[in-house]
Formats: sequence, C-alpha cells, structure tokens
Amino acid sequence: MEIAGLILGTIGAVDLVRAARGPSPSSRRASLIGIIAILLSSAAVGVALQGFTVSGVVLALIAPAFALLWAATMHDDDARAGFVPVLLVGVAVAVSAVIIPTRSDTIELAAGSVPLPLVVLCVGSGLFLVQSSNLIVRTALRREAVDLPDDPPRGRWLWPFASRPADPPADVAPPRPTLRGGRMIGPLERLLIAGLVIAQGYHLIAALVAAKGIVRFPEISRDRDRGTMAEYFLVGSMVSWALSLAVALLIWFGFETYAV
Repeated sequence: MEIAGLILGTIGAVDLVRAARGPSPSSRRASLIGIIAILLSSAAVGVALQGFTVSGVVLALIAPAFALLWAATMHDDDARAGFVPVLLVGVAVAVSAVIIPTRSDTIELAAGSVPLPLVVLCVGSGLFLVQSSNLIVRTALRREAVDLPDDPPRGRWLWPFASRPADPPADVAPPRPTLRGGRMIGPLERLLIAGLVIAQGYHLIAALVAAKGIVRFPEISRDRDRGTMAEYFLVGSMVSWALSLAVALLIWFGFETYAV
C-alpha cells in the first residue's frame, strides 16, 4: 500500500516542480535540484518503510523509477507517448497496492491512531491529483484533437524533466495574457470529488457537477458553429472525474484493508 502511495506522491511532487520551472537557466537548475531531491527522498522513505534489505531497496526504487519514466514521457506541451505512461503507472499502483505486503505501523493524529501506509497513500494520491492529473487531462484532449486554449508552441525536450516551449518568431507579437483558472479549478475539483466519494457525499457531487455545467453553458452556447468547446468540456470533465473516482477507490481499498 505504501509503495502505491510513494509512486503517486513522487510523480505528483516531481510534476509540481516541473510546472513551477521558469524559462531562466537558474530556474531550470533549481528545478533539476528539486527533482533530484524528491527522487532521493522518495528512495530514502521507501527504504525506511521496507527495511534496508535487498528486497527493501528494490521496492524502494520503484517509485523513483516510475517518476523518471513519467517525467520523460508526460509533458505539458506534447503527448507523443499517449496514455502508455498512464497505463504503466496504473498497473504498477494496482499491483503494489494488492500484492506487495504492507506494514502495520501506526502514527498518532488528532483523529487517533492511523496506519502509516494509509497516510502515505492518501498524501501521495492527493499530490497526484494536482498537476499530474492535469497532464493526463491535456493528453486526453490532444488525443481527441481538441484545441487547447492556452497551448504553448512546441519545442525541444529537456529530458527527462520538462519540455521548453519554442521561442516565437521575432516578427510575431507576443500573445496577450489569458486566464488559466482551469489549471487551478481542475485540481480543486478532483480533490473535492475524491473526498466526497470517500465520504459518500454523492448529493454534493451531483450539485458540483450541475454547477459546473451551468457555469460553462454560456461559453458552450457561444461556440455553436464549431462545437469544440462542448467537446473540450466533456472530454476534460470526464477524464478528470474518472481520475478522482480511481483515486477514491484506491483510498477506499486502503481503508478496507486496514478496517479503518
């Protein structure tokens, strides 16, 4: 269970650092240092949880290895690998949650004693639902050939950490700043839906989905000629909700495993 949480958490933390990377060389160096620190910390936590044995070290390296694979193939401005990394990570998380033995250690929280692997799983899942899930949603939109409103021009890969948008031609005026609230609303929506599924607040989920449709309706109705905005809304929302449901089911499985 804790390995599954480490896989999701390491990927989520690396993607947050990649998303915060600026265009300057100093920012790229800081991003690289941050990613290396996250990978080393993930391996150290894995060894601490699994024990300093050959099998423990091998299991502890699973999360950093999948985080490197994810960072090498999942980019904000490119989707050449498609859903292959998502499927690989999904299989790894499912297998590690079901097959790999878990620890029985507990930690004391305000709510009482909580199994440590369950805490690792919840934190890792929450990190994954932020920026990493944004990448999955954007990959789905590109696979369906839906135009994204804030796509940067594609550039070379800075393997395995991020891709740098190509510099615009000198005779082209820079684009006007646009609101990118979806990148903040999406993670909040996923975290909220996952929490409501776990808490069985299904009526609140229905109200949230209805409110989102009402807010988006004027924008969709203005796009009757092309119809791409409706497709953008439906594909993005369905993928986002599916990710929330998958994470909620994984955490629910953890609660059932430890009979919490």
